[in-house]
Amino acid sequence: MYKRIIGLVLLDNGFVCRTRNFISDYLYNDLFIDTKYFDEIAFIDVSKNRGSQSISLFASTVEKLMKNSQLPIAIGGGIRDLNDIKAYRSLGADRYIINQSSPSKDTFIKKATDVFGHSTIISAINHWGQNTFIGGQRTSVSLYSRLVEIANNSGSEILINSVENDGSLMGFDKSSLNQIADIIVKPTLIAGGIGNWSHVLEGLEIENISGVFTSNIYHLSTSTVMNWRKQIIAGGGKVRAI
Repeated sequence: MYKRIIGLVLLDNGFVCRTRNFISDYLYNDLFIDTKYFDEIAFIDVSKNRGSQSISLFASTVEKLMKNSQLPIAIGGGIRDLNDIKAYRSLGADRYIINQSSPSKDTFIKKATDVFGHSTIISAINHWGQNTFIGGQRTSVSLYSRLVEIANNSGSEILINSVENDGSLMGFDKSSLNQIADIIVKPTLIAGGIGNWSHVLEGLEIENISGVFTSNIYHLSTSTVMNWRKQIIAGGGKVRAI
């Protein structure tokens, strides 16, 4: 089975942005983002002060970028209730990324999967090293224990997102991934740290990793995606050829 390379587009008040440790630190235009040769596109609203205006700007940018694309869409950022999912559904989203770093979202995840289907929900866990990361802070709760808690109470895939490695271009947090490798039973997505194609290949070689997210602005172009696919396939990676 092919594994996926997923383009992650972060939007700050409707503008494509770069983040470092989950903090938006630079805005870009969106003219060069590939919406054809990834396997999926994910949009996350990272606006610090999310309100009706920022949500409207987010929706407008998603609609503009995906106007002529047939790629599956995953959308996240500030999903608090079923109405938020319905709003994102109107943008053509196939799946919804919901932060499940805290147990406070467990009941909502169950409700969302009951209403919209298990396959539509991605449960995201943010971590710094081997501990979860909530509300801008590293907690005392281990990533390992949180994954055990949601083993039977999560979406169809789990997204493990390294805040520490986010924007570093230094590769995935392999130490933390190795710590949890023996309990990963659901298809798992990983994000945070990709700097080049070899990092993608390293991530895809981990058992039960179903896909990797790349959000660095320089990795979202068509030429990069095409070149990475060729190099990953040459290196033995199981991604689809274009």
